[in-house]
Amino acid sequence: MVANLLAVITLSFISLSCVAQVVPAVTTHPPLSTSLGAGINYWSGDWERGDINRWGPSAWGTITIWHDLSIIAEGHSMIVGGNNAASTYKYFTSGGGLIYTSDYWGRFQPMFKGEAGFASLSHPSNSSGHLHHTSNIWTLGGGVEYHTGGHLWTHVEYSYDFFPNFHSSITNQNHSLNPRGFTFGETYRFGQSGTRF
Repeated sequence: MVANLLAVITLSFISLSCVAQVVPAVTTHPPLSTSLGAGINYWSGDWERGDINRWGPSAWGTITIWHDLSIIAEGHSMIVGGNNAASTYKYFTSGGGLIYTSDYWGRFQPMFKGEAGFASLSHPSNSSGHLHHTSNIWTLGGGVEYHTGGHLWTHVEYSYDFFPNFHSSITNQNHSLNPRGFTFGETYRFGQSGTRF
């Protein structure tokens, strides 16, 4: 009885290891495959009741380290457009972290990222006596890349920044400023894997 039970358990582990791979290995991103992208942001500045929404350029690059997990380095900004309160609001960031891009759905590939970085913010008066702040920031985001053709992938993502210890003129306390918004652009994936989905 015990021998039969052990035989069944052993066979179940063997069969489980055979079906563990859901996606064929050829569809995962090979190690050290790279990509570069550029686009435009449309972000909210999270500034008082001023409803500051601005445009700015964005650029990113990735290098795959394991299956669908990559290291990302990127920069984005908010420098153009908006209402009258937005004219002195300028936001520049650069950072890096990890991004997971799932190739399970073929040419439609969801992605999720987490980054640490550095930001520079010029802003209207917030009653602190300063019109410029710099800080370490954290970013969470997600989106999709869609295979447009050849090595090109259309890139759409939403990012949410955490700019800590920013003085609020409304509450007269320090809190986290949270600029956030969408990035639209194109990614060029290098190598043979850049054309596969």
